[in-house]
Amino acid sequence: MRLRLGVTMWLLSWVPYGLILGLDGWMLTLAWGFEILLGVLGLALAGSEFAAAIKAVGWRKAPAAAWAALIHGRRVQPVE
Repeated sequence: MRLRLGVTMWLLSWVPYGLILGLDGWMLTLAWGFEILLGVLGLALAGSEFAAAIKAVGWRKAPAAAWAALIHGRRVQPVE
């Protein structure tokens, strides 16, 4: 679940909220800062879950385990 949340947050950080809302000046800067914070927090969540996948299954099987966790929404499980 943390992997899904992290990836979703990272993807949402690419949405130009300030431009969509027509902001300018310091409000645009604040929206830009929010986007950066959202992306960093998303990468931290997804990265910690991917690190758990590496520890659980090793480097070679970590992408498959992370993909399975992303699709099924469960914690990283060792891939057979």
